[in-house]
Amino acid sequence: MEMPELAVSRLGGDVALDFCNTVDWRLDPERRGERLRSYAHVVAWLERVELLTPAASERLAELADADPSAAAAEHTGILALRDDSYAALTGDASSPAALERELPLAHAASRLERSADGTWAWHPRTLALGTPRHLLALEFARLFASPALSGFHRCEDRHCGWVFLDTSRQHNRRWCSSTDCGNRNRVRAHAERVRREAASQR
Repeated sequence: MEMPELAVSRLGGDVALDFCNTVDWRLDPERRGERLRSYAHVVAWLERVELLTPAASERLAELADADPSAAAAEHTGILALRDDSYAALTGDASSPAALERELPLAHAASRLERSADGTWAWHPRTLALGTPRHLLALEFARLFASPALSGFHRCEDRHCGWVFLDTSRQHNRRWCSSTDCGNRNRVRAHAERVRREAASQR
């Protein structure tokens, strides 16, 4: 399994939200784009955000090459976990059903380990094709239980769909990126004001 080049956005303010943001133009069916098009993309993404070490990524690539159909099934399950969690976060679903199914499996496949700085984190008992799914389930579970989720917000661009934690001082962040969606919507609003003013003067 060749590891692909992958652009990773960290605009979400939390790794679980950054994972939700691996879909471009989520709310626009005509432009919607999937960044994680294979199991290899998922593994590459997890390595980029440091949830997997390079050595673990290499081992998972070997396991995927040995059983491509199982890797493809894992890829499908991972995207289902992402999209179901996104729907619950945004209120489009009443509960994160996929996460509720995955979490007991993730806990069974993981153990808590103390790091050198004294903090604790979940680590896989054995590296397996299901490890990415388990790691992501644990990250979503952490986020759903976090007080930081009170700052959850979805970009106000009507087509974007990216999500983030608003940690701005006045809690008034509207866009995933002020220089991207923000600028585009400000330009659109200005053009609409000019159009209305011109129409009113006819």
